[in-house]
Amino acid sequence: MNQQTVTLQTNNFKTEVLAGITTFISSAYIIMTNALILSDAGISPDAAMIATIFTCAISTFLMGFVANSPFIIVPGMGINSLFTYTIVNSMGLSWQSALGAVFVSGIIFTIIASTKITPILMKSIPNNLKHAITVGVGFLILFIGLQKSGLVVSNENTLVGLGNLANKETILTLITLLIILVLDLRKVNGGILISILIGTLLSMAMKITSISDLDFTAFNIGDFKNVFLSLSFENIFTIPFFMAVLSITVVIVFENMGILYGMLGALNKENDFQRNFTLAGVSNMIAGLFGTSPTIIAAENFSGISAGGKGRIAALTSGILFLMSLFLIPVLKLIPNSVISAVLIFIGILMIQTFFDLEKGDIIDTISIAIIITVIPLTYNIVNGIAAGFIIYTILKIASNQGKKVSPAMYVLTFLFMLNFILSTSMGLSH
Repeated sequence: MNQQTVTLQTNNFKTEVLAGITTFISSAYIIMTNALILSDAGISPDAAMIATIFTCAISTFLMGFVANSPFIIVPGMGINSLFTYTIVNSMGLSWQSALGAVFVSGIIFTIIASTKITPILMKSIPNNLKHAITVGVGFLILFIGLQKSGLVVSNENTLVGLGNLANKETILTLITLLIILVLDLRKVNGGILISILIGTLLSMAMKITSISDLDFTAFNIGDFKNVFLSLSFENIFTIPFFMAVLSITVVIVFENMGILYGMLGALNKENDFQRNFTLAGVSNMIAGLFGTSPTIIAAENFSGISAGGKGRIAALTSGILFLMSLFLIPVLKLIPNSVISAVLIFIGILMIQTFFDLEKGDIIDTISIAIIITVIPLTYNIVNGIAAGFIIYTILKIASNQGKKVSPAMYVLTFLFMLNFILSTSMGLSH
């Protein structure tokens, strides 16, 4: 091996390590943000952070070792809202049963990814409906961020209204959001993490939080045992559990599918799709076992790809950094909710950008898109929005003699969503 070859390999290794670090920095905010959302489902924030870290690390190691890909896998922003606000808070399942639904969805996902069902599914749901789901979830996350920041509050006359803009926590959210937006426009790597750090320092200057709150003894790693292997299948034969599995599966399959195709295309590795896609399914089983919400191949991977990440070294670097972040949890807990709220608002805005990917369609497309986008945030329920949009799309296609243009899978999904509405109404289930 000559000197030139050694130098090239060294440079490639350094590039891969730097790419792994870049991807981790771009996605580290997910640890805190996911814990905040899962806490609303009744899961301890400490346990949620540990579960998130372990799930990210193990899944990312699998991507590196098995698929030789630079990708990290993390709990999806948007799917965690489905887990907390729809499946637990709205459909009435316990978080333990919701974890069981995540695990079952992971099994179904893995089976789909390992067979020829994948290309069939790719063509089964119209692109406009898939994009509309992302936009609707984006509005929901945006709304959650506005609520948690105090920018939007309840109002007896109009249901919601503008909050107190003089409130210190609300001001901090606005300042942090402005910093995030400026850094994003300037394309600063790790802009979200930098903004969180600045926002946390500002919260101390504004006396919202204090460095004296840093307490390593207050962090309880023992909380993790309360979520690890705590998934429950006692409600597996109930309508809510069935609908939870259906909705999670639909979202994670299509979201992972879309993101993965884009990333493998950027790396010219389209032939590696099935292996990566199968591991994305396995990751969701890991999430159910370790106690966190469903996972996706992170969009933040594009930052690592742009830094030169192409293979397993980048993924292994990110995985190691996730594990190391376990020791920083007491520090992460210093980050105030008002700062995380700004991140949620920003994530919502990013997801809403998918609106510009919508294709010009007919009036049926327009009606279905409008229903999905409005029903999801207004009912605080992602499944309701998807179901309403799919049902009206199929019915209107049949009514306009275009039934042959609807895929068999869409007919099956429409039937299942209609059955869910009928059964849940007759049983008095709250959705």
